[in-house]
Amino acid sequence: MVWLGEQGRKLGFETTVVDMPNPEVPTIDAWVKHLDSVVMYPDENTCFVGHSIGLQAILRYIQSSDTIKTGSILGIAPWFTLTGIDEPEDKDIVRPWIENPIDFIKLKKIIPSFTAVFSDNDPFVPLKENQELFKKNLNAKIIVEQGKGHFTEDDGVVDLPSVVEVMQSFL
Repeated sequence: MVWLGEQGRKLGFETTVVDMPNPEVPTIDAWVKHLDSVVMYPDENTCFVGHSIGLQAILRYIQSSDTIKTGSILGIAPWFTLTGIDEPEDKDIVRPWIENPIDFIKLKKIIPSFTAVFSDNDPFVPLKENQELFKKNLNAKIIVEQGKGHFTEDDGVVDLPSVVEVMQSFL
């Protein structure tokens, strides 16, 4: 999603694309600590964009402190439930992310605006379930793209005009 960082800069944002530690085996603790070390002084002008499990890390980072403030949040292929995770190693990776609860009451008080972008053919993120959960738990505005898979380059996704429009609304 480096292209998204470039789009943010073109719009006038100071952007940081964060390389997360050990992306093949992401853990909640390591990813939240990493965000804590790279996000300096988040405030109501700080907007977060996260893809898939990255959005999970952002939410857990935000809820980890009583002093964090934030602006808008944008989730691309975000999830609270998954499908198509068949390998035991992959199940072990996602299990803690699914089983450790997120404090939605706290997050609703902190996050002023949340947008979730889904694809109608994502092999991992069941659309209907996740749409409902994001609406219910975070008052999310929902955007559904057609045929974008999990929004990866392997899915042919190299830009997303709808996401750029959402980012423009952050200005």
